Amino acid sequence: MVNGGYGETHVNTLLAALNIPCVSQKTLKNREREVGQQLGEMAEETCQKSLQEEIRLSEGSLSACFDGAWQKRGTGRAYNSLTGHASLFGEKSKKIISFSVKGKKCRICAAAKSKGNPPRVHQCCKNWTRSAKAMEPAMACEMLEKVEMSGGKVDTLIMDNDSTTIARVKAQVNPNISKRSDSNHTKKGFTGALVELSSAHKVLRNVKVRGHMERCFMYCIQQNKDNPSQLETDLRNIVPHLYGEHQSCGQWCKSQKTGYKPKHLPYGKPLSCTVLRTALEDLFEKYSKKASELSHIGSTQKNENFNLMVSSKAPKRFSIRSWLSHRDSSQQSTQSD
Repeated sequence: MVNGGYGETHVNTLLAALNIPCVSQKTLKNREREVGQQLGEMAEETCQKSLQEEIRLSEGSLSACFDGAWQKRGTGRAYNSLTGHASLFGEKSKKIISFSVKGKKCRICAAAKSKGNPPRVHQCCKNWTRSAKAMEPAMACEMLEKVEMSGGKVDTLIMDNDSTTIARVKAQVNPNISKRSDSNHTKKGFTGALVELSSAHKVLRNVKVRGHMERCFMYCIQQNKDNPSQLETDLRNIVPHLYGEHQSCGQWCKSQKTGYKPKHLPYGKPLSCTVLRTALEDLFEKYSKKASELSHIGSTQKNENFNLMVSSKAPKRFSIRSWLSHRDSSQQSTQSD
């Protein structure tokens, strides 16, 4: 039930088909709390084993992939999800070495407050009071501190282009930590820049034209790993290539073949607008200045896959979240004693 993300209705449908008496929501919830605590402890033990393996493979200098997610998608204007989760994967072992969950609401506490009564003794799942957007930097710092307490130290963090998170990590955890960009988020940022330019340049509204530019951009990055000088040169050569100037193109350019036709560009002809060329040159110049960073690009695909599994299997009343909150409150009470 927990692994499949099933609720009361699905379980009772299965039990009815098997001619077994149905169970109440309260009974299922009690069993979920019992199982959730054991799952949380098992998850922590697994992360510790994976962390020790990552330390051994990395010889103490860890590179980790980080990404956070919310169970309610942000609109770009409002981030009001009540829960958020994040994961940290080791680059060498490709296994999760730490995770964190934040929750802003507890139904038991909220019900007691509405009636003006103190809440009963329970495992409170509320461990966050600030905005949902601030969850991601806090979870990153929490997981990196947990890794250091276990004998490891993350020197390189592979993540998206969120400047707030890396700034908070440098301020609170490790001022010398370095950041590597994620290939998917880098591509999305480049695509977003092209879409923004399309408001002033009609030719960029063509999906095939934008797709051709994206492929050229990502091809340069993938073919020039650990070679920032060549990557910087190739990025600057993309715009002349789009305008039919192939003198500086490498062997990847098909213009050397007879009968070459840029089929992805309008009417199979090179671009000609000089205003658009200036805008594209400014865009590629911005990325060429980041060649040293882009040549060591990483991937957070493992984190994205984990977030997808969480969103598909875990209900909003996340049992591991309750266990984590109970564990944190127990640790705080122990430290205060």
